[in-house]
Formats: sequence, structure tokens, C-alpha cells
Amino acid sequence: MTNNLSCYHFSTWAQKGPVTQIEFAIISWLNGITILPAIVLNTLVLISIWRTPALHTPSMVLMANLALSDLAVGAIAQPIMISYAALEFEVDNWPRTFCYVAMMFGNAGTVFGGVSTLSLTAIAFDRFLALHYHLRYPAIVTTKKAIAVCIVFWAFSFFLVAIWYTLGNKIYMFIVNVCIVVLFGITIVSYFKIYKVIKRHQTQIHVVESSVTACGETGSNAHSTPNIKRYKKSVMNSLVVYFVFVACSTPFACALAYWEVTQNDYMSPILVRLSTSVVFSNSCINPIIYCWKMRELREAAWQSATGLRDCLVGVKSRANKGPPSTAWITAIRY
Repeated sequence: MTNNLSCYHFSTWAQKGPVTQIEFAIISWLNGITILPAIVLNTLVLISIWRTPALHTPSMVLMANLALSDLAVGAIAQPIMISYAALEFEVDNWPRTFCYVAMMFGNAGTVFGGVSTLSLTAIAFDRFLALHYHLRYPAIVTTKKAIAVCIVFWAFSFFLVAIWYTLGNKIYMFIVNVCIVVLFGITIVSYFKIYKVIKRHQTQIHVVESSVTACGETGSNAHSTPNIKRYKKSVMNSLVVYFVFVACSTPFACALAYWEVTQNDYMSPILVRLSTSVVFSNSCINPIIYCWKMRELREAAWQSATGLRDCLVGVKSRANKGPPSTAWITAIRY
């Protein structure tokens, strides 16, 4: 790379730990096979939530925000990732272009990764609030407030990028690590408290049901059992999404920790690039989990998919009979 071009740590990585042919093949394969599913599936999830009034709840707004960040990963971050890796082979011929693409790669990873992590933490905290406040929850946590929180998440993630440019890489990495630890702690505490409360409620319900059965009566507490089951199912759904995210993100966190501790500019870029590809692949896994675990969303997604298919077939059949139809817009919205 041209010696007078400084591109943060990317210039050092390109010199001391350049991408190899094998590594590039792995990066291209991991990202290439997940780009289209990430775009299509997350778009389908967003359309399904938007056009289904029953899904316009605070928890679904947070889920939609996670799907939006996953969609951005497939449409923006993953193509940039492949371009960044490819440009390392021509870094001496295109140093400035490589720097621009490398910075775009860092920015995209920060913004979309930050929104995903914040959204998953908010989903866990939302489930805790639903249990803690119970009857007051609909008044405290509203859809409008959830949308405002999502906007704050995006603004904060862009703010982290500004910190990187203004205060440097060390302060940026320190703030990011602190945020990760704090968000991980909030998520763990939320799910732990949820587990304790559900366990206590189940014990109380079992005691009441046993006493009612012994007396040969039916009590009003029996009506709370379906509610507990539905709530428990929603918690388990969010837990599955979170565990998969943690499984995909752990290699990346370990790669960053290795870089911070050793400052090894040969192995660190290899580990970071490969682990980032694993994190990005999570963007096509999440919508599959949503539709697998959530019956309402699965049915809405199926209706959206069949509606889009029928509209596309209808538009194609009428292509030679007149001006383009706008029926597909109405079908998507209603």
C-alpha cells in the first residue's frame, strides 16, 4: 500500500495480514450464499408485519427493527464485505478506493451490528416489562414508544461511527466493548428475572390447581394458565433468536479480544474477517427462526408470499394488454 495513505488499522492489516485466496473463497462463499436469502426473507418479514394489524405490537416493532438491520446487512454490508476482501488483492493499485471501501465496511458493521444488539436487548427487556407490569404493560409500553426507541438505536449506532472518526480507534473500541458488556448484562438479568417469576407463578398455579381439584371446584386461576403459556412461548422465541445471535457473534468477539490483547496484525485481520462473515450470515437465520417459532408471523408471511406471487403472475399476464397495474401495491398494503 502507498506509504503516505493512512486508513486507520486497515492499512496495517493490508500490509501485514493480507487476505489469501483460500480466505477470500471462504468469505465469498459465506456471504454469497446468504445475501439473497437475507434480503428476501427479511423483506417478507417486514411486509408481513406492516400489512397485518394484529402484529402491530411493541414486541413486533422491535422484531421488525431487528429484521430491518438484517435486511441492511444482506443488501449493504455483505456486498461491501466481499468488495473489501477483493480489493486487498489490488490494494497497491487502488489504495484510496480500498480505503473508502474498508471504511464503509467498518461503518456498516458498526451501525447494523449495533442496531441488532440493541434490538435483541430491548426485546429481552420488553418481555421482562410485560411480566413485571402485567396489566399496566399496554399503557406503559406502546407501539409509538417502541418506534421511538428503534429510532434512538439507529441514531446511537451512527453516533458510534462519529466517535470512531473523531476520537480514534482506541476510544471507539473501549466504548463499543463497554456497550457490549452492559447490553449483555441487561439481557441476562432480564431473562434470569423472567425465569424466576415464571417459576414462582407455575408453583403457585400448581398449588392452587391441586387444592381446587381436591375440593372438586373450578377456580378463576385456571384462566391464567393459557396466558402464562403464551407468555412463556414468546420468551422462548426471543431466547432462541438471542442464543443464535450469541453463537454467531462469539467468534467475532473473541477475534476482537485477541486483537486488543496481542496487537497481532497478521492473525487478527484473518480472524476478524472470517468471524465477521459468520456474524453477517446470522441475518438470514433470524427470519427463519421468526417464521418457525411464531405461528402468527408464519401465517402472515405465507399470505404475503402468495399474494405477491399472484400479483406478479397477474401483472405478467396483463403486460401486453395495457398500462402496468397497481394492484400489487394494494395487495401488499391491505
